[in-house]
Amino acid sequence: MKTRLLTTLTWLALVQVLVVLVNHRGCALATVNLTESNGSTPYVVSEPEIPYEELEEPRVLPLQALPVSVKASSSESPNGADADIRNKHRFNQNIHGPDQPHADINTVLKVILEEPEINDEPFTTTHGYPTFSAYDNIVPSKPLNLSVLEVTSTTIKITWREPEKLNGAIHGYRVYYVHQNQTLLHLPILKADAAVNSVYTYTLSNLKPYTDYKIIVAAFTKKFDGEPSEVSQRTDISGPSAPKVVNLTCHSQHELLFGWHIPQTYYNTIDYYIISYRNLEHSEYKDIRLSANSSIVETSMIIPNLTTNMVYEVKVRAASASVINPKQIILGSYSEPKKISLQLHCEKIPQPSQRQVYDDYNLAVLGGIVFSCFGLLLIVLSFLLWKKCFHAAYYYLDDPPACQGANTAGLIDWEAPCEVAGEVRGPIPVTEFAKHVASLHVDGDIGFSKEYEAIQGEALNDEYPSEHSQHPDNKGKNRYLNVIAYDHSRVHLRQVPGQKKHLDYINANYIDGYQRPRSFIGTQGPLPGTFDCFWRMIWEQRVAIIVMITNLVERGRRKCDMYWPKDGAEMYGVIQVRLIREDVMATYTVRTLQIKHTKLKKKKASQSEKLVYQYHYTNWPDHGTPDHPLPVINFVKKSTAANPSDAGPIVVHCSAGVGRTGTYIVLDAMLKQIESKGMLNVFGFLRYIRAQRNYLVQTEEQYIFIHDALVEAIDSGETNIKMDAIGGLVNNIDFIDNQYKLITSYQPKEINLTSALKSVNAIKNRSSLVPLEGSRVHLTPKPGVEGSDYINASWLHGFRRLRDFVVTQHPLIETFKDFWQMVWDHNAQTVVLLSSADNMSFLQFWPNESEPMESDYYRIRMVSETSENNYIVRNFVIQSIQDDYELSVRMFENPMWPDMANPRSIYDFAVRVHERCAQYRNGPIVVVDRYHWKYF
Repeated sequence: MKTRLLTTLTWLALVQVLVVLVNHRGCALATVNLTESNGSTPYVVSEPEIPYEELEEPRVLPLQALPVSVKASSSESPNGADADIRNKHRFNQNIHGPDQPHADINTVLKVILEEPEINDEPFTTTHGYPTFSAYDNIVPSKPLNLSVLEVTSTTIKITWREPEKLNGAIHGYRVYYVHQNQTLLHLPILKADAAVNSVYTYTLSNLKPYTDYKIIVAAFTKKFDGEPSEVSQRTDISGPSAPKVVNLTCHSQHELLFGWHIPQTYYNTIDYYIISYRNLEHSEYKDIRLSANSSIVETSMIIPNLTTNMVYEVKVRAASASVINPKQIILGSYSEPKKISLQLHCEKIPQPSQRQVYDDYNLAVLGGIVFSCFGLLLIVLSFLLWKKCFHAAYYYLDDPPACQGANTAGLIDWEAPCEVAGEVRGPIPVTEFAKHVASLHVDGDIGFSKEYEAIQGEALNDEYPSEHSQHPDNKGKNRYLNVIAYDHSRVHLRQVPGQKKHLDYINANYIDGYQRPRSFIGTQGPLPGTFDCFWRMIWEQRVAIIVMITNLVERGRRKCDMYWPKDGAEMYGVIQVRLIREDVMATYTVRTLQIKHTKLKKKKASQSEKLVYQYHYTNWPDHGTPDHPLPVINFVKKSTAANPSDAGPIVVHCSAGVGRTGTYIVLDAMLKQIESKGMLNVFGFLRYIRAQRNYLVQTEEQYIFIHDALVEAIDSGETNIKMDAIGGLVNNIDFIDNQYKLITSYQPKEINLTSALKSVNAIKNRSSLVPLEGSRVHLTPKPGVEGSDYINASWLHGFRRLRDFVVTQHPLIETFKDFWQMVWDHNAQTVVLLSSADNMSFLQFWPNESEPMESDYYRIRMVSETSENNYIVRNFVIQSIQDDYELSVRMFENPMWPDMANPRSIYDFAVRVHERCAQYRNGPIVVVDRYHWKYF
């Protein structure tokens, strides 16, 4: 038995070992039996001392050549020659890292292979040595398309496809990475069946920020590890460490001089400093963003526009631009807050030197004792004074809240283009927006799905703390456990002296509008236990407009509690709320509320009452989004326009205060951006405000609705016309023609015409003008009779009522009874006939005075018929056959419509119908013309 030790082998190198017999006459050829003592082939790979399967944690392996022992046996040479072992090494090329930070790579990764099996095929020879031709058919080839998907400061997500040549069943993949002369074997092994469409993904975690890594992936079968694929990637930066404050002094009676040293730890560059300061009487910080230069060690600035005789707290943090997405700003840690009292002429007070401090130490101790006693006396007197004046002092709530700067959550310039998830998105010109939305709709709205998923991916709750929402004393104030208020943007209620800090909590956040910070307050639908807090917030924030976009109960579930009085006045804590009036419109209701602070001092009694207007949208469906966006656009415009310029934010709430609330805010901002710049950026703005309140625009369906609504708003223009502008509009034929073409361009989908297109209902339609499924009028169905609930009639809303009108075709002889069934079922007391009957196609469908009309459930008889100013008035009574109920119906027939003598006649006819409705208005007005709303 002959043995030899092969050294200086390269890790991850497949070694081909050839053993031949030689003597003075030459080499033996293919007759050599190349087998190890156990009978396996001599294909080997250098191995570590511990098998891969035994590794429990990622293990750093040294960069060194590992030896491998090869044993071979042979029969005795007939010529008595000794066996000589010759080897032939086959190496992978070494990997050298780029000349970049933290990169010093000069080796390859280790892959473990078990001994292979090959078929008993004859060897070929080259220069007298046997060569294995089976090599290319025993190991998998390189994984394909190895690339990087996502990068953060501590993770790299990679993807690849399976090798082109499998050469056996792939059991999995081994993933390694190389960094600073160390190779880390990443666990676990990825299983081959874990892929989707042969595409694999894996995330390397616990990496170092701003560091270069070489990542290697190789497939393995039961016996072999395949050829590796490689990719290099640098991780993103993390936030800088805290700067060190070196100076906070008075610069003038209204200014502070603030200085700091550059953070000790940062990556790449420092691009910004954010200086946060506040008056200690207020809980909110104001922020100043300052461009930075990494080469400057010490930076200072003047903080202006401060108030004298106040104590200020100042802190600073650094921020760096991401190297992966330069539009993203990564914030660092704050410095320790520093406090200073800003006094009159404080800039003339010299700062004590270090020597003076030591010299005056004993005097300071003595003075401290004296002032301590004096301070204790002041505390006692202050307590007595506070106890006497507590109630009056607390209820000074009507002063405007201090102006507070926009928060730093995100630092995103949302109007600028940005790259998210590998795609650049930015503002869209108004002229291109319809085309842009159409492209997002293709292939089942796939474009919307990608954009919304990108927004969802950035909105992680743990990115912004919400400690106050999670406080045990505040959890009961949240309607939904997962809908919280971020700490950095939440609305603080003014505290009662002596009250715990967490009692200033309400589930509400400030949200920016278009070019106006904190235009809105987004909040949940108030709970009975938070009514007092809600009205305190309304008073303290000087709110004039409340927008409510939910019904109290939807789909049998309580969505919001009634936080205003049904009539009269009610007390909510110290705030009295009185309902002054209620104006009901078709899709929304406006309530005028008078709020009064009952605890103000007499000298402020004139300021103790205010008017607040609640705009309550009542036509948002229980699920999904509205069928048509124009009523929503109209509601947004009217409610935001009603807010006075000197008032506080508009309070917007639905149930959770995120889905419909976010939809409303985005629509308002985009309408204003259209008006201001002629372009709009829905994606950027929603991404921006989601850093201020979580889950805004809660569903993809709402995100799509926003785009469709804005397309409608752009196409339709202003649809609310003032009375004094109507004359000019009538003369603008082009405008009217464009509006008409837009209205008639709508083409419903066949699914919206399901009932109308049924064969059983086809004979009930005069023409192709048929009702849409969502707005058709339903009759009381007859058991077992298909189509008995169908009539060619549709609901239309008016100004005051959602179902103000029923428009229908002139009844066919087969639908006479259906028509009167509809009048009976829906309690309609006014019928307007805008056509005339003839003896051919349009027959008389009402009874004469002498001949009543009967059905199984009621009897119809005409009471009277009179002529008035080119139209006919008929009165009918519908009597129930089963009980004593009856319904009075008046029909106005105008056969000259719309070709009447003059416009005044048209107006008088409409006024006459309106007067009738004012007296008898329990149901809708039924409007009949020959072809279903041709003349409506």
